[in-house]
Amino acid sequence: MNEPPDPAPAPTETPQTLPEALAALRTAEARIRGLQERLDLVQEFSDTGIFERDPLTMIGTWDRHMYRIWGLPERAVGTPAPSYDDTSRMIFSEDRLRGAFVATLSRAGVHAQRVRIRRPDGEVRNLHTQWRVHHDAEGRPTRLLGINTDDTGVYELARRAEQLSGELDAALKLGRISIWRQDLASGRLHFDERASDIVGLPFSPEGVSLEQARARIHPDDLAAVLESEQQTLASGAHTDMELRYPLPGGGWRHMLSRRALQLGADGEPVGFVGVLLDVSDRVEQNRLTLESAHRLEAAAEAARIGLWSNQRDRPLPSWNGRMYALFGLDPQGGPLALDDLLTRCVHADDSARLRTEVAAWWRRGQGDHTIEFRVVRPSDGELRWLLVRGSMDTARPTASRRAEGVVIDITEQQQTLRQLRGTVARMQLTTRALGLGTWTASRGHAEIIWDEQMFGLRGVVSPTRRIFNEEVASFVHPDDRQPIMSDQIGRVSDSQPWRHSFRVLWPDGQVRWISSQSVPVLDEHGQPDGRIGVNWDSTETQLAAAALREREVAVAESQAKSQAMSRISHELRTPLNAMLGFTQLLRGTQDDADPERRSRWLAHVEDAGRHLLALIDDVLELSRAEVGALKLASEAVDCAALVNAALPLVAGSAQERGVTLRREAVEGVVQADPVRLRQVLINLLSNAIKYNRPGGEVRVWSQVHGERVALHVADTGVGIAPDRLKHAFEPFNRLGAEASGVEGSGIGLAIVKVLVETMGGQVEAHSQLGQGSEFIVWLPSAAPGAAATMPGGMASGGSASGDAAPAPAGVATAPPSARVLYIEDNPVNALLVREMLAHRPAVTLSVAEDGRSGIASARAQQPDLVLLDMQLPDIDGHAVLRALRADPRTAALRCVALSANATPDDVAAALTAGCVDYWTKPIDFRRFLEGIDRLLGPAA
Repeated sequence: MNEPPDPAPAPTETPQTLPEALAALRTAEARIRGLQERLDLVQEFSDTGIFERDPLTMIGTWDRHMYRIWGLPERAVGTPAPSYDDTSRMIFSEDRLRGAFVATLSRAGVHAQRVRIRRPDGEVRNLHTQWRVHHDAEGRPTRLLGINTDDTGVYELARRAEQLSGELDAALKLGRISIWRQDLASGRLHFDERASDIVGLPFSPEGVSLEQARARIHPDDLAAVLESEQQTLASGAHTDMELRYPLPGGGWRHMLSRRALQLGADGEPVGFVGVLLDVSDRVEQNRLTLESAHRLEAAAEAARIGLWSNQRDRPLPSWNGRMYALFGLDPQGGPLALDDLLTRCVHADDSARLRTEVAAWWRRGQGDHTIEFRVVRPSDGELRWLLVRGSMDTARPTASRRAEGVVIDITEQQQTLRQLRGTVARMQLTTRALGLGTWTASRGHAEIIWDEQMFGLRGVVSPTRRIFNEEVASFVHPDDRQPIMSDQIGRVSDSQPWRHSFRVLWPDGQVRWISSQSVPVLDEHGQPDGRIGVNWDSTETQLAAAALREREVAVAESQAKSQAMSRISHELRTPLNAMLGFTQLLRGTQDDADPERRSRWLAHVEDAGRHLLALIDDVLELSRAEVGALKLASEAVDCAALVNAALPLVAGSAQERGVTLRREAVEGVVQADPVRLRQVLINLLSNAIKYNRPGGEVRVWSQVHGERVALHVADTGVGIAPDRLKHAFEPFNRLGAEASGVEGSGIGLAIVKVLVETMGGQVEAHSQLGQGSEFIVWLPSAAPGAAATMPGGMASGGSASGDAAPAPAGVATAPPSARVLYIEDNPVNALLVREMLAHRPAVTLSVAEDGRSGIASARAQQPDLVLLDMQLPDIDGHAVLRALRADPRTAALRCVALSANATPDDVAAALTAGCVDYWTKPIDFRRFLEGIDRLLGPAA
């Protein structure tokens, strides 16, 4: 349909005379101008421009607002507007719809479109274009009139609102904040996904019952929850509370919850809404921080150092106990504010200066500051010099800025400095006693004169002499060298005092802190002519101050260690439970109890002990691997020989569990440590057998992929869930197999990962529930034909550990007379050895309970063999060995270390010190007697 024609203007009364006609014309013009001004104002405020185009030629006109919106220079009235093609090129390509715009010409009426344009100045604007198409009676377009509205601001607000919504959600996630709602009518609680995870309940859009939710809360916190509910319901004000929820692995998660009342349309309560904030880290951090603070305070007390901290918006500082002694105050009275301290303690001649310096430091609001002043202690009236060193935390807002530092009694140093005004000899004596070094530098000269103490502070023995900047720099720690030397060289001609602390590197590798203070030397005209300064060792003070800054790092490390120790504790307690439980059963039964039953109990105790020993060995192995202490060879290892050597070692376990071992195509030669790689393969095969199903299968094969070789071990076990598979290589994480009845520690895969990565490879894990798991070890390929022989000649089988199977101990015929001295402070260990040697009746055992009595017994008894514990209450085993070797009477005695220290370094150190062998605890009965027989002769 065509648009109706514009309405005709209302008829007016025709003027009768020319003056009347002119007056009417002027009135109409004034009214038109007024309407035009109003329209222009509306367009200005709404960023709207008016355009018109000929539907046939697309030539048109713009008002001045159109040029402003499009960022184009305004053209003279009557000049055609920019062409449609030119303006279309300014529209973003994805918004440019020329065909769509032209298509509207065939349809009379109103049309609209939103587009983005890039103006000539580069600015992007969002436009809402609306136009009306007029048709004649035959339906042909005759006129196109429209407007452009710049609504960029509205779009920016909408975009910003969407961004803020995303940022809010991200903030909730990062802040570990979750949301909950309690419906009073239904009594159900609705948690978001984060809150459901915290509470430990499956997420449900329908919510959970109040009883379910409260059953997850720590019983001691339920009263606070109920009180919070009643208080909010009664007052309408929000309430805060702390509560705890159980953690999956044990322990409690500490949460801070805020509850607010939700009202309905009628103003009546309909429910509660609230948030949960996880503050577990803060609670643990506060605990560890408190422990660190106690240790720091003990160290400061031992060093007679006062510790203080002060926050600008708080009236009183915080002091440790030594601060009260330094100022001569009673600790019961608490710390003093600055004004009270100046009035009661500070010397009258120093009070004004101290007030001015402290005020200037707070105004400056940054950096370190040192102040020296005198105090008259109220406790005894004694005059003392104190040195205060402080550091300000500039990260805080000015109003709550915090400063902290140390106070040291420097009365003795001050007295010494006054004596320095005497002779040069007295000055040198005093500085040496105080550990102070002195130096002088002349303006215009490159050399500096150091006294001998300056060298001593750097671990060097030298008399007083000239020294140049190059040598000075050589003593400074490399990390401090450039800034310290630049500052010091520039200070030679400076007229201000200079004080700084830096590190020096001693020739023996020690790193020490040096504090340096210097003042200018003035000539007769009052101009700087050089400097004179002192150095002193401030290592202890720096360490005390550093301890304050290191507390947060210590807390974070302790949290990580705590989690690891929790897992280790769980694994250690499992075999210990069996050992202690069956031991108590054995002690509680009568001697005439069923021997077979007692034998089974003893077997359980022995199995648990062996499991505990294997667990400790694994922990040591993992520890050495993680710190890089493993000594690995790098050889070419034939994968076929490796598999042939490993399969017989696990064949018995596979047969016992009804699992079939399949060796598929094995190819490739890898660069690796043959012993460690065999250990990796045996670990993977053992796991595949243990966690398989009866009648299952374990397959092993390898493939060459360019410069790498992939060694595969796959099983047909129950598989591992995806959410647990990502934790497969974490120490002591058994991925839910704790309840399967399969014995294990959860550390084997962690050792596999560390060993493989140390050999330059990587390990992957793939698994599907119900179908099994596959582990792939990737290692660098080695040249063909260079395969290493498996250790111990085990290319086709052998012992997994490389040790020969122990022969039966038996009961041997004892030598005519064999004397053994056991130096051991633990009576249970001594009893165990005595009971074992009861199987060698000809051996006489004597026990010494510490190192010194052991040395005396060895000299007096001249035993045939000495068993030596390396950890003794007075001196250690190495000291005992040195004493025995130094005495001609005992130098030839054979000594065997019998110790729980099982690291390779411990063994090597004992053998180097003179032990003929090293036996580790727990003691293996058969191996122990074999060793005794071997060392005491054939008859033993």
